[in-house]
Amino acid sequence: MSGYTLQRRFEDSVAAYWSVTQSQIYRELRGLAAEGFVRFTIMPGEGKPAQKVYAPTTEGLTALERWLAEPVEPQRIRHPLLLKLSFAGRQDPRVVSDLLEEYGRELGSIESEYLSRVGATRIFRMAASPREAILWKLILDNGLSWVRAERAWAERSLKEWKEAT
Repeated sequence: MSGYTLQRRFEDSVAAYWSVTQSQIYRELRGLAAEGFVRFTIMPGEGKPAQKVYAPTTEGLTALERWLAEPVEPQRIRHPLLLKLSFAGRQDPRVVSDLLEEYGRELGSIESEYLSRVGATRIFRMAASPREAILWKLILDNGLSWVRAERAWAERSLKEWKEAT
């Protein structure tokens, strides 16, 4: 898979919960190649520049299996809005209301993005197996659950804030 293809696949799958730039992808591919975790072949392009096509090595697959088996700690919250709210008690009440309203709008956009991904069959056709497709659906379900809970919290908080001020 070329770096470009990897980026496209990334955008259509994990970009909903993990961001990456094209330069990061190529930097990581170079590092993985240097460690012997991937190898590449240069494929000539017909009327286009040649491209490197990467494939995992046995060592790379073993390292991936080890990484996947490692336990994962629950995500610790680092929430910029909550940090701002912690120090906003002396601000004009409208500042807090505006923050919560804008946050709710942004969450609505994110929810729409998740919903479009859930309904995008092209994403699930990229899965290497039916099991992988199920995992991708579960991941999107997690994102939808999170954004809906966060949006409900923002709406409740805005209502309570307006009633209190």
